[in-house]
Amino acid sequence: MVDAHSPGYLLAARRMVWCGLLLFVLGLAGIAGSRSDGAISWECEPACRRVESGLWNTVGTAGALSAVTGVVLVAAAFLMIMLRRPRSESEGRGG
Repeated sequence: MVDAHSPGYLLAARRMVWCGLLLFVLGLAGIAGSRSDGAISWECEPACRRVESGLWNTVGTAGALSAVTGVVLVAAAFLMIMLRRPRSESEGRGG
């Protein structure tokens, strides 16, 4: 059984929150970068159309996966903290 009141448990939850936020922000940056005008070019052979390279498409997909992973990490950390059981009386007395 995991001790939900140990400092290591709380440290793990705190790190999950910060890593989740970092992944979310990096994911949003990847999505925004792949949707910017620099990532999409125009090809005008028979008719003009917008073309996105495979690399930028991959960056957008990786950004979306990173953002989703970040949200899942933050939600899991939030649940880890909010759903802790209170200490039982026998634990509070030292034994």
